[in-house]
Amino acid sequence: MIIIGRGEQPQWVWVSAAHAESVRARLARAGLPLIGAALGVGVALVVVGLALPTADSPINVIGVMIAGIGAFWALLSGLSLATARSCAQGEFVDVNGARLVRRLLAVWWGGAIFCGMLAGFAEVMSPLPFTAGSAVYLALLAAVVVLCGIAFFAAGNILGRFRV
Repeated sequence: MIIIGRGEQPQWVWVSAAHAESVRARLARAGLPLIGAALGVGVALVVVGLALPTADSPINVIGVMIAGIGAFWALLSGLSLATARSCAQGEFVDVNGARLVRRLLAVWWGGAIFCGMLAGFAEVMSPLPFTAGSAVYLALLAAVVVLCGIAFFAAGNILGRFRV
């Protein structure tokens, strides 16, 4: 069945060179700080997680490893924002590349949410009492999820205008 008036969606959208450079700069300004923040939060998460009184339990060590995987998703989110600069070249924006970046960020944000919930569950369900270190650990888990959400919404704000 052929729908009249509908052709193939264009792969590239024309924008001015100044706007393409602005898109590239905004993606770099959003992605590079997220990379640094993800590295910092990831290291702090593992250090705090292994210093908790519950670190002797194998389940909680597995929870800390899962939290590290969640921090890795945040790192990948920042990297994908920084490397999404290749979607804007010259006077064109790659629509399919922009769509792929937004979808990847959604998947990585979902993975960070899953890892954060699983690692938080392992910490909260420990038989030892809740301490200030546990609160810091849970706050760092939430920070990982927030970093991935920031990356997702930043990409939607910067690249979402090129939907065709």
